[in-house]
Amino acid sequence: MPDSGWSEGTRLVAGRSLSEGLHSRTVRITTLILLLVGLAVVFVPRMLSGDEPTYTLATIGEASASVQAQLDAAGEAAGFGVAYLPVADTAAVEAAVREGDATVGLAEETMFVRTDAPGAFPVLVAQAVVAQESVGKLREAGLTPEQIAEVSSVAPPTQVEVGPVQDEGRAAVGFIVGIVLYMAIMFSGNTIAMNVGVEKSTRIAEVLLAVLRPSQILVGNVVGIGVQTLAQLLVLAVPILAAITVTDGLDLPAVAAGDILLGVAWFVLGFLMYAFLFAAAAALVDKVTEVGSAIMPVTTVLVLAYLGAVIMVQQDPGSALSVALSMFPLTSPMAMPIRWSSGSVPEWQLVLSMLLAVGAAVLLAWFGSSVYRRALVITGRRLKLREVLPERT
Repeated sequence: MPDSGWSEGTRLVAGRSLSEGLHSRTVRITTLILLLVGLAVVFVPRMLSGDEPTYTLATIGEASASVQAQLDAAGEAAGFGVAYLPVADTAAVEAAVREGDATVGLAEETMFVRTDAPGAFPVLVAQAVVAQESVGKLREAGLTPEQIAEVSSVAPPTQVEVGPVQDEGRAAVGFIVGIVLYMAIMFSGNTIAMNVGVEKSTRIAEVLLAVLRPSQILVGNVVGIGVQTLAQLLVLAVPILAAITVTDGLDLPAVAAGDILLGVAWFVLGFLMYAFLFAAAAALVDKVTEVGSAIMPVTTVLVLAYLGAVIMVQQDPGSALSVALSMFPLTSPMAMPIRWSSGSVPEWQLVLSMLLAVGAAVLLAWFGSSVYRRALVITGRRLKLREVLPERT
């Protein structure tokens, strides 16, 4: 076939693979589920969050102005509301707490707390009472209002959060991206392997070889399945990206949107590395029932890469092993998105990791194509890999 027709033949095979996928009930159901998952990620948190929590303080008479001021300020900073319930006496305060009308009750020197009360609110009430009593004692000791204000204005130590990640929300997004990439690469790889196995076992490949080159059949299958899977990932990602960047509907930093887009790029690199390996392994079979065992070595490598990413990298993104997993091409598509979302990865490591993945994708595409080209034309028995390895020159 003339070289000018190579792209046309590849496009025909890719269109055929894509058309079969679009007409597949499984693919349609999977795409619908992904769309529902993407919408659920956006809307379910809103439905569950509701209004801010409100805690009630029961007191004998009106709560003092200083206690109210401190609790209101703490509630505004922490995102909760405070209601005040004045009652007649100590017994009424205790009854209000016991019956659930109040979260905490104050009666002279006694504080009543419900057993299911959040631990932080009783502490805040106690601190407000202590601060009020301290001001009273300072006043009795003869300090002027200015001196009392100076004593009360002592600031607590500056709080600096430290840990393996800079933002827990962003890290959670990176963790989910790593899992989704693993599932997408595994699913698309198995689909390619099954297509190759069916084409060879049913002799469809022999018909195609009469008018097309092996490379056209292989690249067409890879491109068709790749476009289909990429479209499904975008169906999942677009609602989430819109919620983060447009409507601000998720409590996530804007940089998380970039992490998701970077995950799409990592899918392309990871898919190109593994797709040709899945196809080459499946080309060794003679029966479609042998596809599962034929692709087992490739599947094992992918599973180990996934486990290393979600266990090692997620627990300690800065460890030497995590760095190695995020740089090694066969593990970087799952490991680097998780590590990158920790916020502590130098940009040069990301660039180097992607360049290594590109180089590996080119090398593995050449290797897989060579094996596929030799194995596709040999039928009647299952082949061993050494029989179809590229010849050394």
